[in-house]
Amino acid sequence: MYPLLTRSVVHTTSRPFRLTQQSTQSARRTPQLFHRQRKASYYFEASRHTSLSFQLLLSQLKEQKVAGQHRRTSDYLCLSMDNLLASIRPGIDDDAQSRQYFTALLRMHLSYLTEDEIKQLHDGLKDAQFSCNVVETIIDDEVYRDYGFSNGPPHSFNRTLMQTTDFFNFLEDLKASVLEYRNDSLGSDFSTGIRDVLHSSFSEWNHSNKTIDDLHRSLFRVARILDFPITPHEIIIKSATVKSTTVTAGQNSIFIDDRMVNAVMAETKGVLFSELLRDLLELLLTQKLFGIAVPPDKLTRTQRQQLYAVMAQIYANAPSSSGKDFKDCARAVLKGAADFGEVKIQPTTGVALGHAWIAPSLSLVPDRRKNYTELGHRFMHSGFHLEPGDSQIREWPAHFMSAKENEEAYPDQYAWSVRVPVNSIRLQAAAREVRREWESQGVPYRFIGTEPEMRATGCRVTVWEAVQRGMTDDALTLFQHYNSGLPEPQSPTELWQRLEGLMQWIEAVSTD
Repeated sequence: MYPLLTRSVVHTTSRPFRLTQQSTQSARRTPQLFHRQRKASYYFEASRHTSLSFQLLLSQLKEQKVAGQHRRTSDYLCLSMDNLLASIRPGIDDDAQSRQYFTALLRMHLSYLTEDEIKQLHDGLKDAQFSCNVVETIIDDEVYRDYGFSNGPPHSFNRTLMQTTDFFNFLEDLKASVLEYRNDSLGSDFSTGIRDVLHSSFSEWNHSNKTIDDLHRSLFRVARILDFPITPHEIIIKSATVKSTTVTAGQNSIFIDDRMVNAVMAETKGVLFSELLRDLLELLLTQKLFGIAVPPDKLTRTQRQQLYAVMAQIYANAPSSSGKDFKDCARAVLKGAADFGEVKIQPTTGVALGHAWIAPSLSLVPDRRKNYTELGHRFMHSGFHLEPGDSQIREWPAHFMSAKENEEAYPDQYAWSVRVPVNSIRLQAAAREVRREWESQGVPYRFIGTEPEMRATGCRVTVWEAVQRGMTDDALTLFQHYNSGLPEPQSPTELWQRLEGLMQWIEAVSTD
């Protein structure tokens, strides 16, 4: 997977023409997966985050009535599609194979969109006069490819992968081929009940002595509400053979990977316990929806689409709250709404991991001027492969960008702004505090780890931390309640979704 910094910055030109061209590169064969065995702490699927990015933008586009806001969202929808197309160009030596692989990757990254969402995407881009000319420049000089030098200018050629008409024809074909999943919604009451159980399970674990028996009792709450027929003592800890999840099922039993359990028992904040709850919820929902117990990478595309739609339905609920305290907290927080700060987001699209920052004080990127460290492999579905497999994970020295560097790499007009319930002055102070602390400790940059206890340290993590540090006591109470039992955001797109959901919930609580 490549970070967003590797993409070509797209400069706005007059529509309807847009050029998307790849840097000159050597031709290559179809990407192959690594085959070294390595278990993951969780199965990361890039295409789900890409689809989520477009779902969030389409939702914004549908809700906005003010012409200026609607136009800005339309422009950002076009930019996000540009980023997707620019990030997945294969550069394979064979023309037909490269075009086929490009089209297959594009189909994969939009695979979580429903037929209606694909239609919205098609119509939204049409209305915005979106255009594209996706080109890659391939060096086919055998001496240069084999030895890295050439006696003269390397021989190269340009290949067109997709143009505007091809793109819209592709969306039409994609819409026609979508197999809509059955509307097996759990119902609003049931999904709210599951969300409440995630909250109570998390709370019980955090206030326990954190023994194995405590772990069993907390997880049993989730299994019971989803009608999985086990007792607390039928949760068994053993080395998992499956690489795409930490939780599997047997006959009336649930097996949890021992590495994950050891990491959960050793930490104090409950972050890993929330990730364990997510893995357990996926497994039990798979059993409930499809009558099977398989890891997520073994589901069909339609089954995954249905599973994650139900997961989103559950996660969209905040834990039940009642009484005067939460309302008073929400009203106290919203008194300062005029001075709330903002988080900037470039969402995950394709191979581009995206970026999150707090301008001008906090923008963390990998320092590619220095050597990286190979951390090993992790089972995941990266944005450049059609199937999941073991991906190479690297860790880089961290670089906190100056305001000028950040504006050059991530211009404000290409950023999505998300309001957060934190005074802008407090947010900037918290951002500077996080930066000083991470710089003094020499914390490296890694988007994702290879073991449960190896936490991510990417840009979204610094922003997530700074937002919490800048909050008042009332805001932090609401934040902790809203996020109780949920895993931390796994991408800038999920960070955007979570912070926006928090704001909407606070506004709703204040008027209850």
